[in-house]
Amino acid sequence: MSINIYDTYTMLEAVKLIKPRSTFLRDRYFPTAAGDIFTTKSVLVDYVDETGNKLAPAVMPHVGGIPVAREGYETEELTPPKFAPERVLTVDQLEARLAGENVFGGLTPQEREAQILRSDLERLDEIISNREEYLAAQTLLNNGYTLKQYADRYTEKYTEKTINFYSGGSNPAVYTPAATWSTSSTAIISDIAAMCDLLVKRGLPATDLVVSGTVADVMLGNEAILKLLDNRRFILAQEVNPSEQANGSVLIAVLNVKGHQVNVYSYTREYEAEDGTSTAYLPDGYCFVTAPGMGRTAYGAITQLEQGSDTHTTYAARRVPKVISDARDNTRTLIEQSRPLVMPKARNAAISARVIF
Repeated sequence: MSINIYDTYTMLEAVKLIKPRSTFLRDRYFPTAAGDIFTTKSVLVDYVDETGNKLAPAVMPHVGGIPVAREGYETEELTPPKFAPERVLTVDQLEARLAGENVFGGLTPQEREAQILRSDLERLDEIISNREEYLAAQTLLNNGYTLKQYADRYTEKYTEKTINFYSGGSNPAVYTPAATWSTSSTAIISDIAAMCDLLVKRGLPATDLVVSGTVADVMLGNEAILKLLDNRRFILAQEVNPSEQANGSVLIAVLNVKGHQVNVYSYTREYEAEDGTSTAYLPDGYCFVTAPGMGRTAYGAITQLEQGSDTHTTYAARRVPKVISDARDNTRTLIEQSRPLVMPKARNAAISARVIF
């Protein structure tokens, strides 16, 4: 029995077999759990109350206990943005040799079509992962994100979709240093400690400091920082368990900053912006303090009309492929859709700052 490789359920199973692209910010700070795949277009965002500072009540010997209020949470319903990159397969591509394919005794067009489909699924997944990394960076830096939503390619016509994880007109999770790190020899330690305190005082963990490449250079040239470094952990190259370091991230030091044990990561990975320019996920001069698992990446369901069908079908998955065939032009268009929502678990769970200005 032949298998239709373009059947949506077949492609969904193929997507599950593809190893997801590793990204530093999304994977470390916004992992996806089993309960984060929703069967509806909207996603429930739960903000857990900060409850790390309560004291147990002292009671008299004959008293059984004193009630303590249960920790609450806030719930907000949000509709994740939709991302849908696509690739077109033509007859000419099916008849041409693939990169690395044997010139003699090569693949048949049907075998080549299956390989191209897998390659396209992998590539489109990678492109969506890059966008998720962008959402993670924006959430860590700006406590939310604004996206341009296009109807047809990148044009001047678009609508904006803004998702903020704070209330009010300005982001409260921003720390403003008194002096730039590039000229002050003592501000770095004090500022890192102050950013950590903003989280710890509210019962939130503060274990990671992620800095841009320029900030890393300034830190590694600062005498006060060098005195704090344990030389056994002072690494200038990717030699600290490199199998666990995602592309673009380097653990450069572990600092004890006024009692806070802080992992310092330099993150220099870039993406291609909508105008074609290469842009850093973490802009020059910026940094943030947070902890692993401070948020989550949830996915809304995708509803689509399959080709040849009269009814819509809803799929709950990270990636949902769809194929549109054009018999007149002998083309197939593969679309890979996703509705990710990158979000924190608690309000203001990452403190960002511009430290070189």
